[in-house]
Amino acid sequence: MMAANPLVPPAAAYQSLDGTGNNLVQVEWGSTNEQLLRMSPVAYADGISAPSGADRPNAREVSNLLAASPANGIVNDRDWTAFVYAWGQFLDHDLGLTTAASPSEKFPIQVPTGDPSFDPNGTGMMTIPMSRSTWDALTGTGIDNPRQQVNTLSAYIDGSQVYGSEATRAAALREFVGGRMRTSDGNLLPYNTAGLANDNDAHRVADTDLFLAGDVRVNENPELLALQTLFVREHNRLAGVAAKAHPNWTDEQLYQYARRMVISEIQKITYDEFLPALLGSAKSGANGIAPYSGYRPDVNAGLATEFSTAAYRIGHSMLGADIEFLDNNGNEVHDAMELRDAFFDPRPVAEWGIDSIVKYLASDRAQEIDTRVIDDVRNFLFGMPGQGGFDLASLNIQRGRDHGLADYNRVREAYGLPRVNSFAEITPDVTVQQALEEAYGSVDRIDLWVGGLAEKHLAGSSLGETFTRIIADQFTRLRDGDRFWYQNALPPRDLKTIQATSLADVLRRNTQVTNLQPRVFFFKTSISGSVFADANRDGIRQSREQALANVAVRLVDATGEVVAETRTNAAGAYVFKGMNLGTFRVVAGNEPDNRPAAERAVAITRGGDVRAVNLGVPPKAVAPKPAQPPRPAPLPQAAVFASLAVSMAPTTTVGTLPKKK
Repeated sequence: MMAANPLVPPAAAYQSLDGTGNNLVQVEWGSTNEQLLRMSPVAYADGISAPSGADRPNAREVSNLLAASPANGIVNDRDWTAFVYAWGQFLDHDLGLTTAASPSEKFPIQVPTGDPSFDPNGTGMMTIPMSRSTWDALTGTGIDNPRQQVNTLSAYIDGSQVYGSEATRAAALREFVGGRMRTSDGNLLPYNTAGLANDNDAHRVADTDLFLAGDVRVNENPELLALQTLFVREHNRLAGVAAKAHPNWTDEQLYQYARRMVISEIQKITYDEFLPALLGSAKSGANGIAPYSGYRPDVNAGLATEFSTAAYRIGHSMLGADIEFLDNNGNEVHDAMELRDAFFDPRPVAEWGIDSIVKYLASDRAQEIDTRVIDDVRNFLFGMPGQGGFDLASLNIQRGRDHGLADYNRVREAYGLPRVNSFAEITPDVTVQQALEEAYGSVDRIDLWVGGLAEKHLAGSSLGETFTRIIADQFTRLRDGDRFWYQNALPPRDLKTIQATSLADVLRRNTQVTNLQPRVFFFKTSISGSVFADANRDGIRQSREQALANVAVRLVDATGEVVAETRTNAAGAYVFKGMNLGTFRVVAGNEPDNRPAAERAVAITRGGDVRAVNLGVPPKAVAPKPAQPPRPAPLPQAAVFASLAVSMAPTTTVGTLPKKK
């Protein structure tokens, strides 16, 4: 039951759409169209606005040397799911958007002659198009007033990707009845029938076939669309609950209550699930996020350009090459879709809904955070090379130079970290060291995005120390500088509800997907059990049936391939870890032990541990005794006595005698 006292405050206290007034003194902090903050010195070539990096190598050359990914990618070593990068993008579209300047200021990337993807004919004339970012027109006038780029969104975690950052878009998303937001058939997002601004970079469908949400990038891929849809459903669910509990509330009160709770859920999931997955065991303080101690009006929550232009672009390294569509038990229900074919194509969501996508996100392992980027976004972003295709790695490098970002070492200094003096200090990976040296020649010329991705990960984390420092600083300010932060603004009963909510809970409430592990940002699996001597061959271990040590145990997949092998320990126990979805057989005995085999079938349908898969190995079959020769017919009594008399003779071989009983 909901609290008797309504959460919704007077209208003047509603959280604004554009972020203004969150800070009652610095009313513009964190609001739309504010300058990106700078934590490191500007590095424009002329000190004013000319792109930095004139002494650095061509961005595509760096991409070719450091970002080309192996065919099957490199799966992360901490069992992350695809939800990590999907949530990262969903959150990114709440925090920031820096658009292209108008009128356009071209800053293309020269393609190296003979580049196999972008210049296969060796013309030496190809470029990857890019335009410079919009900037505050009051800046860029001199060395003491260099160009500063603008964030068109509110920086706060305020659900702007769901609700919009300005009144026209927010109104277009609402029903204005019962506090609800508009939906279309299938409980999906509404279509953009009003012709509002909406990105459609790939032009696979007409603009009118695109969905509408709070952010213009909503249709970028089906995974993002699924999360956007999920939280509109959650809003409407919350509005419905509130309407039943408070039938006297107006549409506005219901809308604002549901909005406040959705924002709180996004905040809580981000800090209690997403960031711990990202930062791992990083300690609070300089390299981590300290426990919340309350709102601080002296903290500016605005986005730092080092964060938005470099550090938070780590997600581009985590992307997988395809999107799968799975049922509740992890079985494929539609053919997988190459990521390169999915950009700005809302049709999979329109036709199949979101359930099969969110199940996939909770079940597929993300790629490692490193300098590698899959071909789908390094050579085919939004189209084929030369036909609208881009290289996302090159664009990230070039964007950092557009924004006048300092080099990797100077940014480290600005964030309180020591400079590195060798490539080996960045990473122990000799191949990456050599590629960095070939590309840059000096540790003082490295682009921030490249250097941060190349770093050795901190213990228990998936990030190096530079990006950890930048991300921890930004998310600390986003929380501490937000007057409407859920731990500061919610009444006790609603706070308790939020604190008990996970992303898995939101998924179960709003889809038919129920078979989920509790922590959907991780896909950790194991199969374990024991092997015992099944003396009575009933498959159930009895108290007197002994464990079998050093027995070979094999894990066999549905194709019959042995995917893992181990041996039982002294207690007869075994364990397999890291399986993907699928059906398996656990087989004990037989080769190479020459024991009778025992096996059991196991299905992995979600993350988690499958325990007590015990296998009883039956005893070896006892070989039949050799047939005894027929006994001779009994002799007549006289002959018996004669025989006894003979047997008593001294010359008898006693070995032939029958033994006395």
